[in-house]
Amino acid sequence: MGQEVTAVHSCFCGRDQRRQLDRRRWLRLAIVSCAVGVVWFGGGTSSTAADWPQWRGADGSGVSIETEWVDRFGPGGPRVLWERQVGVGYASVSVLDGRLYTAGWTDGEDIIYCMDAESGKPSWQDSYSMKRYDRQHEGGPAGTPAVSGDRVYTLSREANLFCLNAETGKILWRKDLMSQFGTELPRFAFTGSPAVYGDTLFVDVGRIIAFDKVSGDVVWQSRDYGSAYSTPVLLEVGRRRLLAAFPQYGLVVLDASTGLERAVHEWKNPYGNNAAMPVVDGNRIFISSADDVGGVLLELADQGLRDVWHDRQMRNKMATSVLWNDHLYGFDKAVLKCVDMADGTFKWSQRGLGMGSLIAAGGKLIVLSEDGELIIAEAAPQSFNVRARAKVLDAPHCWTAPVLADGRIYCRSSVGQLVCVDVRAGSRERE
Repeated sequence: MGQEVTAVHSCFCGRDQRRQLDRRRWLRLAIVSCAVGVVWFGGGTSSTAADWPQWRGADGSGVSIETEWVDRFGPGGPRVLWERQVGVGYASVSVLDGRLYTAGWTDGEDIIYCMDAESGKPSWQDSYSMKRYDRQHEGGPAGTPAVSGDRVYTLSREANLFCLNAETGKILWRKDLMSQFGTELPRFAFTGSPAVYGDTLFVDVGRIIAFDKVSGDVVWQSRDYGSAYSTPVLLEVGRRRLLAAFPQYGLVVLDASTGLERAVHEWKNPYGNNAAMPVVDGNRIFISSADDVGGVLLELADQGLRDVWHDRQMRNKMATSVLWNDHLYGFDKAVLKCVDMADGTFKWSQRGLGMGSLIAAGGKLIVLSEDGELIIAEAAPQSFNVRARAKVLDAPHCWTAPVLADGRIYCRSSVGQLVCVDVRAGSRERE
């Protein structure tokens, strides 16, 4: 794909900002290792190192800052703390202050669950009528709840946005976004998750919309960019807080405070099903989709978005890649790969995992294969070096990304099997 440049209205400093971002990352890791236990990101979102409050974590990177966890299993495999049935769906889990939130579909209803993260014991649940939307897969909710403070937010396949009390499940407010904003239901229905950064709740339903997270008042809305399956992510460039979204049109970069369009990069996907999130690193943004489109690294500069490289080595169909030490790790359809973020150079590939998903933590990849195998491997460009692997789910289409929170890994299948694996220091001795 040729280079596309769209004017932006402010100055961005690429190399200097990457250095600043590296220093911020180092500081975050230092804070955790010193057991201070508080992380700040995006001007107001705070959580302990143990928390994973929304889809792909607090900053949307898919990288956990936890380091005190065991990356090998005992002779009998990993220690399973608990297992629960949460209904059909692909929603992952969010964890905050010892509570876990997820969603599933059962008998014509979407059910939002809150349970104790350690025991799996139910705290509350709430439900609403919803179609299954099982086109080419099992169906059910695909968006992951986002929790911030005393509130939890969910987005349904029909763009019903709910705000509930995180402790009781009481509905505080709700919005029918299709009706209110005139957006159309995509072919596979909406699959993105709500995302909270600071005091603002962001959703992408074709229009990217910002809400006051407490009152639910609309802060701003963008124009309609077409079908929406992805989740927006915050990036900071200089002193500006920007939002990167990946609807049908392509990459859209907006001012996070005003919604003003800063830059766009059209991305021609024949089916318009851009599902992976943008991967951001300073002023660099990687986007990818399947159907032989591939991925592109874009750099946000004074003149707009510059095409750094474009290749078909990394075609993210559903699962978003993770970035670790300037290398992208992700599923090129059904092949796990590593490529150099700087120039797109291919490093290695691993077959046999199907269309899996992954996150990263402490220099390790936490991978869930399509058939339910949990794998811990080195996040290294030299080779795919496995440290531990075990079958933890027995179901088709395990496409939901695993989550590491407070020394526990949560894995979920499409038919609703949710498993909690203990990887806290000393867990092998408890086998």
